[in-house]
Amino acid sequence: MSGSAFQKNISKAYQTNTVSLILEILFLFVLGISAIVVRSYLRIPLGIPGRHGLEFMALIMIGRRISKLPFASVIAMLGATTFMFVPFIGIKDPFLPVIYIVMGFVLDLLYFVFRNPSNRLAIITLIGGLSYMVIPISRILLFVFGGIVETSFIKHGFIIPILSHFVAGAAGALLGAGFIYSIKRIRRK
Repeated sequence: MSGSAFQKNISKAYQTNTVSLILEILFLFVLGISAIVVRSYLRIPLGIPGRHGLEFMALIMIGRRISKLPFASVIAMLGATTFMFVPFIGIKDPFLPVIYIVMGFVLDLLYFVFRNPSNRLAIITLIGGLSYMVIPISRILLFVFGGIVETSFIKHGFIIPILSHFVAGAAGALLGAGFIYSIKRIRRK
C-alpha cells in the first residue's frame, strides 16, 4: 500500500442521473395533464367523432419524440388519466381512463416495433393514427361484450368513427412530430 487514493473505476457513462430522469417523468406527466385539459376545454363544434385527436395526439407525440424513456406515452397517459378524475374536467365515461392507458401502451409498442422511427414522418403519422383508433375499437368491444352503446355509433355507425379517429390521430401525430422536427432543424442552424 502506497497510501495514495484509489483511482475511480466507474465511468460516468454508467452512472444514472436521477434528477434528469425524475424531471423527464414529471414533464411527461404534466404533458398528459395538459393534453386532457386541452381536450376537455377546447370545444370544436364539428360533430365528428375523434376530432380531439388533433390536439391530444400532437401533445402526446411531442412527449414521445422528446423522451428517451421506453414507456413515455404510458407515463403521459397516466398524467392524463389521473386528471380525468378531477370533477371540474367533466369526463363522465368510467372506461375512458383505461382506454387511454391502453392507447399509451399501443403507441409505445408501435414506436418500439418500428424501432424508433425518428426521421420517418410517415411512420410516425401511421403510429399516431393507429394508436388513436384504440378509442373506437375499445368502445366497439365494450358494445359487443358488455352491451354498452356509444352515441357516436348510433349517429355514424361503426366505420366513420374508426376512420375519423384514425385521421385525427394521424394528423395530430404529424403535427406533434413535425413541431419537434422543426425545432431540431432550427437548433442545428
